[in-house]
Amino acid sequence: MPTSAGRYLLLASALHVALAITIFLLAHFRVLPNTFDQNGIGLTFAIDSTTYQRVASDLVDEWRNNGFTGWMKAQAPLHSRLYSVSFAIFGKLVGHNILAAEPLNLFYYLSILTCVYFLGREVFNAQTGFIAATIVALWPSFLFTSTQLMRDPLAIACLLALMFVLVLVVGREFRWPSGMLIGVLGALLATLFWLARGNMWNVVLVAIAITLALLVSRMICEKRFISGNAIVMILVIAAALIVPPRLESTTLPGTVPPQTPLAIPTGSHPPMRENAWTTELKQISTRRAGFRFYNARASDIDPEVQFHSMGEIVHFIPRAFVIGFFAPFPRMWVQRGSFGLAVRVVSGLETLAMYFLYVAAGFRVWRERRNRKMWLLFLVATIGMLALGLVVVNAGALFRLRYACWILMIVLAADFRGFTERSGSQSR
Repeated sequence: MPTSAGRYLLLASALHVALAITIFLLAHFRVLPNTFDQNGIGLTFAIDSTTYQRVASDLVDEWRNNGFTGWMKAQAPLHSRLYSVSFAIFGKLVGHNILAAEPLNLFYYLSILTCVYFLGREVFNAQTGFIAATIVALWPSFLFTSTQLMRDPLAIACLLALMFVLVLVVGREFRWPSGMLIGVLGALLATLFWLARGNMWNVVLVAIAITLALLVSRMICEKRFISGNAIVMILVIAAALIVPPRLESTTLPGTVPPQTPLAIPTGSHPPMRENAWTTELKQISTRRAGFRFYNARASDIDPEVQFHSMGEIVHFIPRAFVIGFFAPFPRMWVQRGSFGLAVRVVSGLETLAMYFLYVAAGFRVWRERRNRKMWLLFLVATIGMLALGLVVVNAGALFRLRYACWILMIVLAADFRGFTERSGSQSR
């Protein structure tokens, strides 16, 4: 990273800590009681944090009463377990609130920005990485959400770091010792993502499949076998096939953990009787139907649509593309939702900003159409948003789940070389 990287990371840290403290003070003195609860949890944009905060607090009590063994045996999402460690360390000073979670949230936030910078630098150049990281750092809803007790920051950091590993596989050449090291890192990142957000595991499978195809095409074009890069892919693919049936994705108590049909079965997890397409259809239908129990249903889009065959899914793909990329739609930006008008306006402004960034990203895709690394980011982001459009009914949930895909699009849009060259030629 550039020599000024430390300074920029300190500025980002100061911004994040200042925001967390401000939110906590507003909550503590009940300045905005309908927006934040007493722990600083955002009731209008991160309501799930109330549940995760309670789980993390219960885990602290479990450790205190029954020791490490009881803490490990208690069922809880991975991110809540990590927050409980932060609560145990800092909770005695500030309580079990967002201030106690801030050291961990700050680590996630800086990790995401660092990954964004390295992705932009590796795919395009250092300037693109810096611009993309700056946009992400100042993105309002992402910045506020990153102060909460959500699983999204951990999952996004893992996915972006894994994407960086895959970009390196597509663009660089490794000797086998380096390939072993990078491959183990990629396998660990894939495992962490499975534990943190197994219900979006298909995004990882798509990223691995695209990377494998791009690597094979590179070897064919160069007419040689790149052994170090192949080792990386073997280790990452092995983790993707071996880990899910042997290590359960962490969920809340009483919640059915996600499963994947593309895995090597074990004795405790025998092969599924149905084929992969049937299993995937059931998962999509079940997850889509689950939004019937979502609290904030004023933002639902096509809630009546349910899938009973693959043909119905294929028929809905154009609509899913529109939802995944462009929801919430302009008419929703000025309508009062379940949590008032302000959240709708902010989400509308951010969505409008993304419309312009889509255009910039599309321009960059055309200019860099021979860049394999660019295609990896673009295809993963596009397929990810399409998949979310198929599954997610609620626009508010879609907005939050889409952050990782939006970040990849921001990396593509942040390379302004074509625009600056054109404007320079026009001025001449």
